[in-house]
Amino acid sequence: MDPTSPFSADLFRRQDETPDAEFYHHPRFVAHIDDAAIAAVTQLYREYFPPNSALLDLMSSWISHLPAEIAYPRVVGLGMNAAELRANPRLSAHLVQDLNEQPTLPFQNQEFDGAAICVSIDYLTQPVAVLRELARVLRPGAPLVITFSNRCFPSKAIAA
Repeated sequence: MDPTSPFSADLFRRQDETPDAEFYHHPRFVAHIDDAAIAAVTQLYREYFPPNSALLDLMSSWISHLPAEIAYPRVVGLGMNAAELRANPRLSAHLVQDLNEQPTLPFQNQEFDGAAICVSIDYLTQPVAVLRELARVLRPGAPLVITFSNRCFPSKAIAA
C-alpha cells in the first residue's frame, strides 16, 4: 500500500487477493464494454488526443478504442497479458507490468502527450501511486482520460 495515500488500505482490498499475474495469465479476448460505450470512449479520445501524440494506454489489452482515422506515431500499452497486448494493432510498443505490485512506471519524466485508463482503474490497489506516476510521465497540460464501466471482474475490483 502507498504510505503517502490519504485513504485507508481497506478501501483497496479485493475479494480475490491472489496475485493478479495468476488471474490475468490467460488472455481474454472480450470487449469489456458494449458498442455504445466503445463509441463514447473513442469520441473522448478523438476530442482529447490530437493527431501525432505520443500516448500511454495504461492497463491496456487487445483493444485501445483509439479513433481509426487519427494517426498516433507512438502508442505504448502497459497491461497484464502479453498475448492481448501483442494482438492490439494500435500499439507501437507494449510491456507487461502488474501495477498493483509495481506502481512505478518505467518511463522518463514528461515522455507522453496523453494517457488513457479505459474501464480498469477500479482494479488498482494503489491508485494514488499510479496517478502520481502518470503525472510524472505526462507532459505539462497533457490529458489523462479515465473511463468507467458498470462491468467488471467483481472479485478483482477494489472495495471502494
